[in-house]
Formats: sequence, structure tokens, C-alpha cells
Amino acid sequence: MGVIHPDSVLHQVFRFSLFILVGVNEAAWFLYRHYVAEIPVANNLPLHLCDISVFLMLYTLVSKRSWTGELSYFMGAVGALLAICMPAITETGNIRLIAEIRYFITHIALVGIGVYFTFGRRYFPSYSAIWRSYGFVHIYALFITPVNVLLGTNYFYTISAPQQLSFLFVFPHWLFLIGASLIFLVIFNVLYIPFFLNRR
Repeated sequence: MGVIHPDSVLHQVFRFSLFILVGVNEAAWFLYRHYVAEIPVANNLPLHLCDISVFLMLYTLVSKRSWTGELSYFMGAVGALLAICMPAITETGNIRLIAEIRYFITHIALVGIGVYFTFGRRYFPSYSAIWRSYGFVHIYALFITPVNVLLGTNYFYTISAPQQLSFLFVFPHWLFLIGASLIFLVIFNVLYIPFFLNRR
């Protein structure tokens, strides 16, 4: 996509198609969980970091803003990559397959859109974008933690580690949070290596 003019109809079709795919995929999933699986509203809110990344992605697809493209590249891509490497899907029974399909469509799209805007549309980030993205992640964690306490939920896993990753429960939760924070910072810097080398 990087060799095709940004105003080309191919870019427009790609963005429109991805917007529809992800938007319908997410809306159908949350409606299914609420009306068919009868999951309470408090446990069915789009408040995980990847859900916020989806909103940012949809906004970026429409607005083509470079700063949200940066967030999609760093925050969205890393959060999604971690989710793919350590899938935390809680659903069981008949809904399990649907949950897995939705989960991977969304998270692969998050990785893809960050790469698309960065390389396909050449929104090359500055080094300060790492710290803006890193700050956004932590500000969101600070925001969602009291919401979790109030609702009795565990969005963004600020209260406890994912239940599917039971081996993490042998460690204090603060150690999990520090580890996750460091993983974000390290991978953010790894993702910046192509731009560091290019500027050299």
C-alpha cells in the first residue's frame, strides 16, 4: 500500500472495508453476549485496552489522523500481539468458537491497521510517540482501575491477571503489572527500530 498514492481508491476501499468488518464484528459480538448469552452489562462493556484500541482504530480509519495512527502502531499493535500470544478467552460451550473468531479478527486487525497507517500511509512516528503511547496506556490503567473496583470487574486486568494464565497467580499482582508495563516499553522501543535506523 505504501507504493500506491494515499488518495487512491484502493486506500479508500481498504479503509472502508476494514471499518465495516471490524465495526460489525465488534457490535455483533457485544450484542450477542448481552441478548443471547445474557451476560450482565457491567461484564460486557468494551473497556479492555484492545476495545479502546478498536475505537481509536475506527476513528483513525475515518479521520486519517497521524496521532491516532501512532497509537494504533504502538499501543494497539503491542496490546493485540500480547493478546494473540496469550489469548484470554473466558467463554465456554457453544459461544466459544464465536468468541475465538471474533477475538482473532479484532486483534489481527489491530496489528494490521497499525502497520498500514505507519508504512502504508507513511505516518512515520517520532521517538516521542513511544512516550505518548506509553503514557496513554498508564493513564487508561489509572482510569479503569476505580471503574473495576466500583463494578467488580477486571478490565485491562488491573485487578488480577487473566484467569486463563493461572501460572501468574503464584506471583503478587503488582509484579504482573510492572512486568506488563516493562513489556510495553520494551516492545514500543523495538517497534521504533526501523525509524531509528532510517534516520541514522
